[in-house]
Amino acid sequence: MKTGNVLSNILFLLMLFFSFLNLFNRSKYPLKTVLYFLILSTISTTFLFISGFSHEKDFKVIFSAVFLLLNSLLLVSLITVYFSKSKKIHVFRDFIYTLLVGLFGFVFNILQIYYFTDDYNYIINNKVNADAGIILGAAVWGGNRPSPVFRERINKGYELYEKKIVPKLVLTGGGYGGELSEAEVAKNELIRYGINENHLIVEKESFSTIEQIFFVRDNLYKRYKWNRIVIISDGFHLFRSRELCRFNDMNTLTVSTDTPLTTESTINFCIKESIAVLFFWFFGIG
Repeated sequence: MKTGNVLSNILFLLMLFFSFLNLFNRSKYPLKTVLYFLILSTISTTFLFISGFSHEKDFKVIFSAVFLLLNSLLLVSLITVYFSKSKKIHVFRDFIYTLLVGLFGFVFNILQIYYFTDDYNYIINNKVNADAGIILGAAVWGGNRPSPVFRERINKGYELYEKKIVPKLVLTGGGYGGELSEAEVAKNELIRYGINENHLIVEKESFSTIEQIFFVRDNLYKRYKWNRIVIISDGFHLFRSRELCRFNDMNTLTVSTDTPLTTESTINFCIKESIAVLFFWFFGIG
């Protein structure tokens, strides 16, 4: 009953339902219509297989996006041709319908992210504790200092630690040659704030949110039988982070940083996050 699985199953069942309706419809279908469905389904499936065997994330994203678009077009065409008297395919019309439906879903998803509310007030008001706070990595400047966005994440993690909401902090994020990893930069800052090094767990190999979540899941949450964690990041990033944690069966609370963003920047980030969430839901790409 995870979000991505539910959405995929709904689309698959709709595809199956209207395929059977068309197959057992007594109306005569033009040969062009039949060929259209055969060719479109073959092409979309081919793109899915290519995506599945590709090891490059960029290629996986491109091929998966094409598959999703073609499959959505296929579903819309199955629906429109069933209710059509002529049973003829109108590709341009169906394509416009597909874009409109996709746009509606995309905007709805953006609004979910834009209006996402973290659990900070719930945590404070109910004096909720967790096994650890997870500070997700962000950009490092000059090779050894946190960017303003990253510093806000570090500060919020320190605040939760100081208020004894979490007894330890997990610092995530890799680095490139010649500079400290994101996790090491965060560690240095928190030690400078006065946190005992023994209360800091460093993960410095990951380069994406999903890799960071996998590390927490496999090396900490399951291994030490944790009951609850707190994800610390920017507000627009928390919706996807929570979805990743929920899919991996981790009881998660979220806390947003105090990073000031303009409305334009927030919307841009929400659009990017919405795309990332969709690819995770449908293809497990994080």
